[in-house]
Amino acid sequence: MKNKTKKFEFLPYILLIPSFLSMFTFGFYPFFKTIISSFSFTDTYGRWLKWAGTFFWEMTLEDGRLWQLIGTTLKFSVINFAMTFLMGMVLALLCVKKSRFGRFFQTIFALPLAIASATASTMFGFIFEGEGGLLNTWLGTNIIWLKDMNITIWVVAFVTAWCHLGTDFILLLAGFRNVSQDVQEAATVDGANRFVMATKIMIPMASPQIFYVIFLNIITAIKTFTQIRMLTYGGPGESTHTLIYEMFNMGSDLGMYEYSCCISIVLFLVIFIATRIQFFAEKKFVHYQ
Repeated sequence: MKNKTKKFEFLPYILLIPSFLSMFTFGFYPFFKTIISSFSFTDTYGRWLKWAGTFFWEMTLEDGRLWQLIGTTLKFSVINFAMTFLMGMVLALLCVKKSRFGRFFQTIFALPLAIASATASTMFGFIFEGEGGLLNTWLGTNIIWLKDMNITIWVVAFVTAWCHLGTDFILLLAGFRNVSQDVQEAATVDGANRFVMATKIMIPMASPQIFYVIFLNIITAIKTFTQIRMLTYGGPGESTHTLIYEMFNMGSDLGMYEYSCCISIVLFLVIFIATRIQFFAEKKFVHYQ
């Protein structure tokens, strides 16, 4: 057979141009601009004025608050992840088997997905109001939910978990329902109860979906901003003051754009390290079978 030269097709590359432009405009360009701005003096609009060297990085790293912010961010992320993941898994396991009212409950459990974070935060703000709040009225208590340094971070984490519950529920339910019926029937014949079925069969075989949900929850928790801004403004006493809130506060409210860029890069590094740890754990605990 004669060798035929393959004709080069331009159309696939032309169709990819909008995606590349979007990725560059909203991804690569802001990222590299942030790095440059962290070594520069800028005006209040973030426009470059002159080089500052490592001045702002020295200010960032020498500030003792940086480690406090990282600690608060990690603490909030762990609490939020535990709440979201456990609630999503329990609800997904309850809905694995199809029942008469299964679709109704699935819709209810997935409903938070359709509610904006700002709307949900406003709603929970009324519920957790200290004086005259709905929760205090129902419980007959007078707890200051959003102004107590010991419990506020738990309240904000719960609100954030509720906002993300729908996503976890749908993904985990899809993973559990992909488990082979033959395996489930064999386990039932061998005498496995619902607890054994969930811990020994469902969860191990749905490990890819579980890994993705864990990955999504941790990254989303680290980047949580709306709930903190609308419920606590980082308080009380900076107990809910995370890295992303510090980045917004310094850049938008106080006009310290250069310091804000440094904090955003620190946030990027925290997310990068978290993802590296998760992908390392994937090789040990996730089974694609």
